[in-house]
Amino acid sequence: MNDIARKPHTVMMTDAEWQDLKETAAAAGMRVSAFIIHRLAAHNVEGDGTHIGDTLARMERSLACLEEIERLSLAEEPETWNAVNEHVEARLALAGRLRR
Repeated sequence: MNDIARKPHTVMMTDAEWQDLKETAAAAGMRVSAFIIHRLAAHNVEGDGTHIGDTLARMERSLACLEEIERLSLAEEPETWNAVNEHVEARLALAGRLRR
């Protein structure tokens, strides 16, 4: 793509997210727009040609299986299962990673 065909587009983010994006792009030695384009291209296909969505679907299934195994192993102890879930959700929320 040449720069002539490019035009500005708007994205919404917090000031903290924008600052993080600028710092990450700078650390990679790239302009913000080039960094975004690079990351989008890199995250759509893995090195072996597998689409990221396929990989994420497999990971989601594997995690669901592990979750079910743990749930069944704690079936006799529902309080423990609930406590583990609450602990995990609290840690993810603190890390800013919990998305509902």
